[in-house]
Amino acid sequence: MRPFSFVERDKRTPERVKCFPCLVPKSGLCYTGDIRDGLEAVVHRPRQTGDGQMKSNKPTIRSIAAAAGVSRGTVDRVINNRAHVNPAVRARVQRIAREMGYRIAPSESDSPALRIGVIVPQWELPYFTEQTRRGISQAARLLGTHEVRLVVEELRSRSNEEYIKRCEALLEQGVRGLVINAPDNVVMQAELARFQDAGIPVMTYNSDIPQSARLCFVGQNQIQCGRIAGGLMHMAMAGQGNILIVTGNMEFHRRRVDGFCSRLGELGYTSDRFEIVECYERYDLTHDTVMRYVRSHPTVTGIYMSTENVLGCLDGITQAHVRRHIHVIANDLTPTNRKMLRGGRLDFVLEQEFSAQVYEAIMMLYDLLMHDRKPRTSVKYVSTTVITPEMV
Repeated sequence: MRPFSFVERDKRTPERVKCFPCLVPKSGLCYTGDIRDGLEAVVHRPRQTGDGQMKSNKPTIRSIAAAAGVSRGTVDRVINNRAHVNPAVRARVQRIAREMGYRIAPSESDSPALRIGVIVPQWELPYFTEQTRRGISQAARLLGTHEVRLVVEELRSRSNEEYIKRCEALLEQGVRGLVINAPDNVVMQAELARFQDAGIPVMTYNSDIPQSARLCFVGQNQIQCGRIAGGLMHMAMAGQGNILIVTGNMEFHRRRVDGFCSRLGELGYTSDRFEIVECYERYDLTHDTVMRYVRSHPTVTGIYMSTENVLGCLDGITQAHVRRHIHVIANDLTPTNRKMLRGGRLDFVLEQEFSAQVYEAIMMLYDLLMHDRKPRTSVKYVSTTVITPEMV
């Protein structure tokens, strides 16, 4: 009878192991240990050949492929955690491999079974990057590093080339799905179509690409947010005066602006009573644009900051040296916005659950890849809260 071994870590030299051979009479079991997870039993039941000899029934790639009804190449990609395998097929192969007693030892592969890629865009304010990192960290803690690895790429610009380059880097690292925040344009729509053809599901968060192959969007209902801001602005201005709408980039914030303008139209505002400017979330550009506009348009009594940089807007109003009061409504309760709201320089702030957006997108993609649970809807909205000065 052949012995079996209990394998345990050598505490003095972790990279080495000690083997303790033992015999189990009349047993058809072979026990092996894992040097990182401690002692663990993996059962291989021998089968008898025609000459009465016992033959090992240890599963192989060939036997797993036959049982799963797939090619050996597909099994190889699954057990080595490679990309380009249908999630349902991957789950079936993994289940059959487990049932047959096959296990990939951590010593053979330091990579976890699942990799999810996350794209973090470049923001002007560190607050949004920090909130996104918080959501990613929360998901990583819940999923556990031994089961899932979140591979994160933080962008240095918002160019289409940067997005494509970083997405390619994630695919080269073997991610099986992507969670991205990207601009809504034809270039990114084509890129997401390419991912779909390659079997890579994509979730968007915070900024949506609705006319694309993305699986689901998690974020604020930006049209509703804009409509709420329009109603609040009308109330603050008592229906008098004109409005300047400041946005960062229409590829990211078009729906907020659309919602704001549609609500103003319902309230009787004609298109000549408001104007839209893009300032790309830059302090200097926002400051100079607002300062000049307020000086040259004496009928403007309201500014809707659909994006950052709010401090640039408020400083621009101050530097314009006008006597009339100008109402300002902003988004996101950043430390600066909280301070400005408390000091009376902002009328309202529309808050969204920022860190929850990337967290929910990661968890939904995990459910799809690991459990074949598809999102119930193509959008999942977080709540929008109106914050007044009295609340801070």
